[in-house]
Amino acid sequence: MPKIHPLPFTYRVIRKPHIKHLYIRIRDGKVLVTANTGVSKEHIEEFVGSKQTWVQKQLSSTTQKYDLAQRDAQIYLLGDAYPVRLYSDASQTKAMMRIEDRTASFYLPHTATHERLLSLRDAYYRSLCPEIITPLVEKYAKEMRCSPDKVTYRRNKSRWGSCSARNRLSLNTRLMMLPEPMISYVVIHELAHITHKNHATAFWLLVEKYCPDYRVLRRGIRAFESFL
Repeated sequence: MPKIHPLPFTYRVIRKPHIKHLYIRIRDGKVLVTANTGVSKEHIEEFVGSKQTWVQKQLSSTTQKYDLAQRDAQIYLLGDAYPVRLYSDASQTKAMMRIEDRTASFYLPHTATHERLLSLRDAYYRSLCPEIITPLVEKYAKEMRCSPDKVTYRRNKSRWGSCSARNRLSLNTRLMMLPEPMISYVVIHELAHITHKNHATAFWLLVEKYCPDYRVLRRGIRAFESFL
């Protein structure tokens, strides 16, 4: 095995028993590696080392673009980028965000911070979910002849959606940043888990039946994962 050199960043390993491959992702400026429970620490270190250039590029990009309080910041809504505009006024009684004149306008009674702007953005996303995503769930549930027991929307930093053993769908409010075809794929993916509780061949065949270009959409979604 080649010698492993110290990396200029740290990473967290998430162990899962059923996955076959190693995966590396960036979340809020943090490097996350998903690995099978049987994979050795040395093998993981070698894998991460082979991805060092990509990771550093992604970390640099995230640092430069993702701080909403910085100049030239932007947010995404249904796949479109909107430049952030900040309006600070001590007389403003309630902080809020609105999309107006092709900009994401934040009105605040105090100094803006990334965390505060992120909270306002996510609240805006949540307000749109029943209008944008719920009709997609209803449409595809009818087409796929399945019925989720319950659908909830919540902010999640690790996944776009999930389907519980009781067929309850939990969808990430941050799906609102994606183009609608990508949102539809996530909805179809989670509805398919009502019929198939795993990612076996039958599951992917069902997904493909209602979303033939799901492979392309999955790759496109990865471009947004650093904003989860």
